[in-house]
Amino acid sequence: CLLFLSELFVLLLCLRQTVWCVLFSPFDLINIEHLQLSTTYHFYAHHPHLSDGKQLHHSKRTSSSEIEIMPTENTTDTNLCSSANGAHILFATDEWFAAAENLLNPYPPTFVPDLYCEQGKVMDGWETRRKRMAGHDWCIIQLGSSGDVDCSTKEAAAYFLNSILVDTAYFTGNQAPRISIEAIKLERPYGSSNNDYFFNWMPGAVSRIVRGGGIRGTGETESSIQAASDACKKLGQWITVLPTTPLKPGYEESRHHFFTISNEISELLQEMGGVTHLKLNYFPDGGVARLKVFGKKLPIIADSSSQDIIMPITNPSTGPNIHPHSSTSPSNQLPSSLPYPHPEISSDVRGGIGIACSNKHYGVPSNLLRPTLGKDMGDGWETARHPNRPLIVRKDPVTGLQETPLMDWSTLKLGLGGASEEGISRIIVDTRHFKGNFPESVRIDGCCANPAFVTDDEVCASADTVYDSSHVSKVEWFPLLNRVALTADAEHEFLRENGLIENGRRAVTHIRVSIFPDGGLSRVRVYAPPAMGNGRSHL
Repeated sequence: CLLFLSELFVLLLCLRQTVWCVLFSPFDLINIEHLQLSTTYHFYAHHPHLSDGKQLHHSKRTSSSEIEIMPTENTTDTNLCSSANGAHILFATDEWFAAAENLLNPYPPTFVPDLYCEQGKVMDGWETRRKRMAGHDWCIIQLGSSGDVDCSTKEAAAYFLNSILVDTAYFTGNQAPRISIEAIKLERPYGSSNNDYFFNWMPGAVSRIVRGGGIRGTGETESSIQAASDACKKLGQWITVLPTTPLKPGYEESRHHFFTISNEISELLQEMGGVTHLKLNYFPDGGVARLKVFGKKLPIIADSSSQDIIMPITNPSTGPNIHPHSSTSPSNQLPSSLPYPHPEISSDVRGGIGIACSNKHYGVPSNLLRPTLGKDMGDGWETARHPNRPLIVRKDPVTGLQETPLMDWSTLKLGLGGASEEGISRIIVDTRHFKGNFPESVRIDGCCANPAFVTDDEVCASADTVYDSSHVSKVEWFPLLNRVALTADAEHEFLRENGLIENGRRAVTHIRVSIFPDGGLSRVRVYAPPAMGNGRSHL
């Protein structure tokens, strides 16, 4: 009884809003459509058991369809035709009585018996006018799901279809008498670096999405329909996932039409690698309240020819070996994970210490010395952005590096007494997790400070004046890595045998890591024969 009263209260409230809208803005079609959506949202917010994603009472089996109409089943599939999941209408031939976006509404359809607008009866679905010109009505739907773009490849997702639900609710004498559904998979054009193709292959699709969808009381011209049809043909062969099928009126006992995708079509979808767009055909006109297509997003195979926007440099012949953490290639084994003849003397488990830095706004230098991979950006050394950075970044035309005097630095004390006189043989600079805030470049200097004569405090004091030739210090700093560009989320391996480490035959007790102009590093790993006897080659 209480449930009935609460429902009655909500309906009366919605009716009051409807009367207000009709009296004071009778020809404001946008307000009426907004009222419908608002009414639906508030009603089903109080009655979630009736909303999208819950079980529906589908119609019984019918022999008139080539595809079996199935009873209600529990499913974990996603409704790929839901606006809540990112689906869009790209084109519709006619939207005189109701816009095609209503098909994608995640909430059940509503009906107000006495609600009319300038075009006629307000219906919660996609309804076209009675066909008086050649052809039939159709619309294009871009499928969607949560997270429909793969961040690692930038590829828009493709989908595998399992079942279809067509709901003709309240279209009792004006439902589309027959429909069919076709599907296609769009491939990224060669040389394209974004997903604009997913929308702009259809004339007018971008403008439609920007303005929020179709406009009731409108229809496309014959020339516009022909242009849209030509665009569809240019994509290639569309496959029929639902053949021409009769629909029943939208009474409660006959409104739901549930179809399963045949095995033959399923195999074809697998061969295609899924689909991205659907074409819903009305034969010839009429209305449908909701279209739900259930399926799953297929895994995306990365295109090795595409370059990730967060990886602005590749392995140059004169630069470090770059090993992206995002790579899934079996050959891309991280250097830090492989055995190496010399120990990682910078590691804190071997006595490495972070003793000073110019800035530690987001992380401390000691994080650079951990033996494990960084777990997130907080597990590294990251500085604040320089407040006096230039208005416009400029690059040196010769070196390709930023023209900037700005930098941050950290001083690290090596473990096991530092590198022996045999020198440092390998350095790894890791920008793991730093994808939008890695340093533009790095430079590493070293010194050999005899603890009997030079303290760590004196080393730290001298580290702030490495590039000041006028400053006199008993600590001599010398370059190990000249300034070199870095990239995002990757291990950069510098090998002495490749000529990438200067002064590689000198003893080193401390290193100074300079980043330009600012940013963050996850790890700095230094490998060398230790001054204090033989260390283990790996943990």
